[in-house]
Amino acid sequence: MKQLVNKIVMLLVVGVVAFAAYSCTEEEPYVPEWEWGEGNPNEGENPDDGETPEEPPVVEPANLKPRYVWIDAAANFHDYANSQQKMEFDMNRVAKTGFTDIIVDIRPTMGDVLFRTNHTEQVKQLASWAGGKGYHWEKRTADWDYLQAFIEAGHKAGLRVHAGFNTMVAGNAAEPSKGMEAQGMAYRDDKYRDWVTVLNTADGLQNMMDVESYDTKFLNPANDEAMDFVCNLLKDLAAYEDLDGIVLDRCRYDDLTCDFSDETRTKFEEYIGSTIANWPGDVMSPGAKTLPPMMGTVQYKWLEFRAKTIHDFIVKAKDA
Repeated sequence: MKQLVNKIVMLLVVGVVAFAAYSCTEEEPYVPEWEWGEGNPNEGENPDDGETPEEPPVVEPANLKPRYVWIDAAANFHDYANSQQKMEFDMNRVAKTGFTDIIVDIRPTMGDVLFRTNHTEQVKQLASWAGGKGYHWEKRTADWDYLQAFIEAGHKAGLRVHAGFNTMVAGNAAEPSKGMEAQGMAYRDDKYRDWVTVLNTADGLQNMMDVESYDTKFLNPANDEAMDFVCNLLKDLAAYEDLDGIVLDRCRYDDLTCDFSDETRTKFEEYIGSTIANWPGDVMSPGAKTLPPMMGTVQYKWLEFRAKTIHDFIVKAKDA
């Protein structure tokens, strides 16, 4: 029994020594205790020792199969909104892990942007998820170029940098039930309301701004003025000389209940060469979110028209 106890003690001692050696190894990169934003669940002290953490070694991705990391704006706003140091540190870790590319979300669903443009406002705050605490506001007070900082940090680490662009968006309802106000251009200015998609609901045709169940407010892809606005944003985005690519996210209709605006009806009737007597019922039943089991010619043409509308926008966006 005594020998067994001695063996157990020795094993415990060896385990502690091994753990201590592993904890102190130089192979593990130093992760700093960042100063978190107010309300973040990871909030803690930031030791101000004046030292810059040693950067981990970088794996050159040139010959690797492309592997992408998507950096959502809201989910990571507490880290990157006001800190280029955090960007640089994390981009090195991303490259070391073996990823080759990052996609930086620079137009969240509320429709404002995190790159240089005169066509809309810069993002100043986002509703960011904080684990068990739910959503809270993360604010941006920095005035340096968010996208350019990511381009420089990513390229320094050997990564290719792409911009993730939410396309058909105009605002986000956030969580009004928790005292978080809605955000975006369609909430700031009524002139943009006419650009927002019209829904074919069970209660009739309604502007999406008036339907609470849709948090993200979508633009109407058939609205020429709205699509010109989006293309102007893309022109400014493409002006970043060192940007490696642009990814169009949410470049689509939200669902089958949209769009049934006057602009869309006019263009659809021109497309099929005839008038729809019962609009929108002859196309889709009010409130329907799925296609009917037996589709007629009008439904097939409707799907064609929607696909062509998105196709034509992509061509226009590429030219822009």
